[in-house]
Amino acid sequence: MADPDARNVNRAPSEGGEHGKYGGNEGADGYKIEIASVKGLIAPLEESVVGARAVKNDQEKLTAYLQHCGAPELLESGKAFLTEWGFGMGELADHADAVVERLYEAIAGYMLADLMRIKDFWPSDENMAKLPSGAAGNWSWEHVGAPEMEKRPEDTALSKFARKLQSEYGDES
Repeated sequence: MADPDARNVNRAPSEGGEHGKYGGNEGADGYKIEIASVKGLIAPLEESVVGARAVKNDQEKLTAYLQHCGAPELLESGKAFLTEWGFGMGELADHADAVVERLYEAIAGYMLADLMRIKDFWPSDENMAKLPSGAAGNWSWEHVGAPEMEKRPEDTALSKFARKLQSEYGDES
């Protein structure tokens, strides 16, 4: 008979520690740190979206302050600036909404990975698609086995950029 824990090889330990039942030393906290760090990004971003939408939608209120500036050139250039600024802020708000939505998806992915004790999870598109969905997905995970999650890339563009900056400035202590 096959190993009964073979289907659980890609799951994180429930107790944590160096010799957890399903391998690894991921710790008992699971993905709490990742969830907390992603949640920490959402609130300021949502506040920024509210501010950007206010600039886009309340241009009349902002231009009202320019009515008594004394120079028609200032009034016209101020209105033109606020129109362009409002458009740009609206575009930023739309894109930030998409980012906030993806961050909420990442939190949901981390929470599900934590509940299912999946090790080596990170919310890439491939890994999010591998998470079980619904009763059939859960049955498949329990009886057939969990797919192996894609590992986080070692060399991302951000890590290359950070290494370049670190090498340029070196240790200044």
